[in-house]
Amino acid sequence: PPRSTLFPYTTLFRSALDRYLQNTPADPGSAYYFYGLTTNALGEYAKAITYFDKVIEEHKDHSLWDDAYEQKAYTQWAYLNDNVSAIASFLQFVEKVPSHERAGEFLYYAALAAEREGNLDQAAELFERVINLYPGYSEAGRSIFLSGITHFRLGNYDEAMAAFMRFETIAISLQERASANFWIAKTHSTRGESDSAQIAYQKTANIDPTGYYSERARDILHQREPFSPPQSYDIGIDLETERDRAENWMRSTFNIPAETDLKDLGNLSNEGGIQRGTALWRLGLYEEARGEFESVRLALLNDPVQTFRLTHYMVDLGVYRTAIMSARQVLDNALLDDASTLGAPIYFNHIRFGTYYSDILLPLAQEYGFHPLLVLSLVRQESLFEGFVRSSAGARGLMQIMPATGADIHNNLAWPENYQPEDLYRPLVSLTFGTHYLAKQRDAFDGNLYAALAAYNGGPG
Repeated sequence: PPRSTLFPYTTLFRSALDRYLQNTPADPGSAYYFYGLTTNALGEYAKAITYFDKVIEEHKDHSLWDDAYEQKAYTQWAYLNDNVSAIASFLQFVEKVPSHERAGEFLYYAALAAEREGNLDQAAELFERVINLYPGYSEAGRSIFLSGITHFRLGNYDEAMAAFMRFETIAISLQERASANFWIAKTHSTRGESDSAQIAYQKTANIDPTGYYSERARDILHQREPFSPPQSYDIGIDLETERDRAENWMRSTFNIPAETDLKDLGNLSNEGGIQRGTALWRLGLYEEARGEFESVRLALLNDPVQTFRLTHYMVDLGVYRTAIMSARQVLDNALLDDASTLGAPIYFNHIRFGTYYSDILLPLAQEYGFHPLLVLSLVRQESLFEGFVRSSAGARGLMQIMPATGADIHNNLAWPENYQPEDLYRPLVSLTFGTHYLAKQRDAFDGNLYAALAAYNGGPG
């Protein structure tokens, strides 16, 4: 909620804490900690730090002691833009209690703050300390990868290569292996080792087909710029025809008897969640309806037949997020990874990566000079085509526009009439505003779509 709405509640809470602290409290550490949080919520950041310091200095055995350190450093980093002090706070914690279960985490945060400050030498050293001192920390692998990126930015290509090769040896997922090899290739290329770079890019392209790093490596091998659209594509989708082929695949893949009808819900129509969800959806209570449908989907995790039926119904009803998840769920039951799904009937991927709202989106993409697949991809990433969704940060609708950003766009476009923030849930408004905003970022960054998408996500600052 906006701070203006929080103010009366936070001030009342702080007054209650004052009274508690004045009466020989049994747990002053907790009181000081929550006093700091409350003061932070009121925007009094420097004052909040003094209360976190009370916990840190006077209550060293308190269960919230590490949280106080975290809140202090985060306040310095995020609200006061004082990365140097945040680094010092995180490192002080690690120095005091190097064996604490969160020491590796705080060292990692210190490295991130150093990178944010632009102190790349310190960042590289801290990232390396994470992997060397806390190899069991969940982000230790990420730390060695980021140390390589940092050394690369510094021009320390030997150190970067060593980091990326080390990361490759501990990488678990296909994405991690592909990212390590991609940057090995990029480092070879930067050092003028073109043959080695070519071999590494080819290796990367084969590791994780459909993954970002493998696809980008393939672009480089074919001398394509990022976001180069396919030369031929077809936006038109005939799900009804494709559904028949998918049914045949279902029967052979899951040994479904020929007499089993896959065209409607069957006995799934008697499921209470389906009935309640359908009624709620038709009443416009979309979030409540989605909750009912998701409960049904999760109950069918190991039932590909019923999930297949649910997929049809969700598409027909317009519950696209659940339809997308259900289609993936069927493919999971067939033990298909992302690359293998390209061999499954196209019906499933046309649902997972659908052209929903294309009647609105295609003209907008043409008007603002975007390839329609880029805009469709952005909508999928932002909302999974769920027009009623609202993020924890307050972004709304298909393209997740913040109300303040929406107000600015409305002023620029002078449209629609009588605009209200709730209009961001309307597909026409959300898609128009989002495409306009993305175009504004693209133009501001001289056509650089990487920068434009980053600005769309995090703000142009």
